[in-house]
Amino acid sequence: MLNSHAHIDFVGVEKLESTNSCIVPSIGKNNWHAVTKFAYYALGIHPWYLEEHTTDDLKMLDQYINNNNPIAIGECGLDFNRNINKKKQKIYFQEHLSLAQKYQLPVVIHSVNATEEVIMTLKQFPSISGEIHGFSGSASQAELLTNMGFLLGFGMQITNINSTKLRSIVANTPLEFILIETDDHHNPNDMLKVAYVVAELKQIPVDKIIEQCDNNALSLFNIKTKT
Repeated sequence: MLNSHAHIDFVGVEKLESTNSCIVPSIGKNNWHAVTKFAYYALGIHPWYLEEHTTDDLKMLDQYINNNNPIAIGECGLDFNRNINKKKQKIYFQEHLSLAQKYQLPVVIHSVNATEEVIMTLKQFPSISGEIHGFSGSASQAELLTNMGFLLGFGMQITNINSTKLRSIVANTPLEFILIETDDHHNPNDMLKVAYVVAELKQIPVDKIIEQCDNNALSLFNIKTKT
């Protein structure tokens, strides 16, 4: 089973027996080198860490992408729930999308309280594909994003029975647009718990859920084989 978004390079996150079973996104220049040690990784600057970066780092990111073999650009995006300059967030997000377009790579997007702005920005880059990881938007936004060809990542939050809105979105989102992840959760193997919840909500056998979600990730990130 392929974990579509796991920060297994973080302190406190358990390691996986096979690093071929997850996609590891970076959060900034401080861990670009670290993630390149994994089989599947993404390169980008997370909006939480923008204050640690300058526009020169965007140029360095371009060079790092060119000199390595990431399967995606990211983790990047917008987080309006944080006290981080919105103008700077938007500039960096657009620069990441430009890099995704330049290198013809999918983009891994972090979006919190900013889904409308993310959608409007993505419309300026119609050739780009990718995922909205840890999706937290509305049902109508989920439908619009999937109509645009974007996949939605769901993690441990849907295992909470009180997350009724999010669980409803999972139930109503076509399975071919769903990815399973654990983000920075301490045990990335708990992705199986997420798969069981998706199966329960969709009334589909869990093996079918795992097979389709794996295929979704393999296709989006152009991964030829998974061991």
